[in-house]
Amino acid sequence: MKKLSALFLMLFLHAFCVKAQVLSNSDSPVRLSESYELANIILALTDYGKKDPWEVTQQSAYYEQVRTYFDKHSNHPLLTKVNYSRKQWENYLSFRTDSYAFAFDAGNHLVRKFQMVTNQGFNPFEENLSLVEDFVRVLGFRQFYQAHLSYYQDLANAYLISQHYPQMRQFLERELGKHTITGSYAIVMSPLVGRMNCHRRVAGVDTDFITLPSFLLTGKTVKEATQEEIASGTHMLFTELDHAFVNPLTEKHRALVKAHFDNKLWDAGSGYETDSLATFNEYMTWGIYAIFVEEYFPSVAAKVSTDWTLQNETRGFYASALFTKELVTFYKNRKPGQTIKDLYPPFIKRLGSLKNALSKPVIQQCNLNNQTIQDTTATFIIEFSETMIPLPSFDIIHVIEENGKTKSTRISLTTADNKLLWTDKGKVVSFRLCLVKDAINYLFFNYPWKTLTPLQNLQGINLPPYSKIKTTVQTNK
Repeated sequence: MKKLSALFLMLFLHAFCVKAQVLSNSDSPVRLSESYELANIILALTDYGKKDPWEVTQQSAYYEQVRTYFDKHSNHPLLTKVNYSRKQWENYLSFRTDSYAFAFDAGNHLVRKFQMVTNQGFNPFEENLSLVEDFVRVLGFRQFYQAHLSYYQDLANAYLISQHYPQMRQFLERELGKHTITGSYAIVMSPLVGRMNCHRRVAGVDTDFITLPSFLLTGKTVKEATQEEIASGTHMLFTELDHAFVNPLTEKHRALVKAHFDNKLWDAGSGYETDSLATFNEYMTWGIYAIFVEEYFPSVAAKVSTDWTLQNETRGFYASALFTKELVTFYKNRKPGQTIKDLYPPFIKRLGSLKNALSKPVIQQCNLNNQTIQDTTATFIIEFSETMIPLPSFDIIHVIEENGKTKSTRISLTTADNKLLWTDKGKVVSFRLCLVKDAINYLFFNYPWKTLTPLQNLQGINLPPYSKIKTTVQTNK
């Protein structure tokens, strides 16, 4: 990999907390941990790690090197023991993250350096410590790690450059207060982590365990990346870092949040709803991210915010578009000198006034859904559960399933090309579309990362992501 810039000092080994490697620039929060990389390699080699499309990032050349080096020992008993599934996410995340509390001593044994519990009641890394050490010895992990140390170091430098970290910190301190994070701050990374970022306070240090932007993992330099790639890539770090600012501020307004924000109304099964403030904090971190992107990446802010809003809605935070729109509106209409911190009380009260507007629009029926037709030119008539914003044009993703293979195309429906027509005061939309014969045709609405113009109800709540219609075209041969 190319060296990134002479302006940035080279990384070197330095003992810090768990003898993690850190950037020689004292202002850098990035940490490289040998034990953390070990845990991620182990999980990547399990059957689940190989098969799940999101858990382990598999698009890098490094991933292929991991597989080539370690797969010859894929029968090691540890890999069966820690072959967790998505349902066992607490074990998976705990095994991965708790490893950070360990380091190798002079005798090549893993020893705990400090107490750390990622998820209460789960301790899988330490429980399997003897098998982990056997894995290290038999498979030559430490030799592999040392051989790739320069790669980890270059990747850490590239990551920090790409994230606009100084601007992030300055923005959050300006808007939410300078003294919210106490003590030091650390970012822990591995090129194998595909999902489940987490923020934990580790031995007195606010620590974010992050995923890396795809463009870095595929070998692009920061200069080669687009503004959209960089802006979107900052989401992972920003929405973890700002929890250290948002959560304490929300706690100060606990009574107000409890009075005006009902988890049962805002949460559609995210898993956060059992915590009295967690759902609110999740919504707030993403709303603030939209304001950050608008300030630092204005040319791509709309696209990036739409992408992440739809993605967040797939997790049960179904009203993300509405929440963010309200927060951004408050921010744009703020008085001179006001910050997000100042807006907290009136904004929370505003959310309380929206409780009667919270509904989940769905496709109620469609004349061609789950139907088999012969004509490739079809007129779709879709009825929604409530009135939608009658957009003059919106996107659908046309997915064609043919002979066991699929391909997709984004189509912008218009009046001129598709006879797009809204009726019944926005509850019904109709349009014409050319379908593919002898194939299953899916029409997806609000498809994350592909849809440019989402469908929303009048209140600003999106139609659920991946809403779809299935129509089969079977012609007479």
